[in-house]
Amino acid sequence: MTHCVRCGGEYKHMKKTKTDSFKGGSLSVSEFPFKQCECETVISLSDGILMDGYKMLLERDGVIGRVSVTLGKLKERYPRPMDLILPYSQAR
Repeated sequence: MTHCVRCGGEYKHMKKTKTDSFKGGSLSVSEFPFKQCECETVISLSDGILMDGYKMLLERDGVIGRVSVTLGKLKERYPRPMDLILPYSQAR
């Protein structure tokens, strides 16, 4: 295992459900991996991009309500997270 450079604590690798709101509802992504020490929680940049991109897709399509999905299913559907972000950013 790795150690945090700030607090020296050992990182623990875990999974949780990460919930975030978007215009019209909330998105819950289960099986979201992260590592945690005494001073911080760290997630993968690509996993964060994938979740943010999916929220933008839900907003763009006018989805209303609570949406739940596993991170594995999102990665199956969108193997490259930037595929969700780029079309959205180019449309503006």
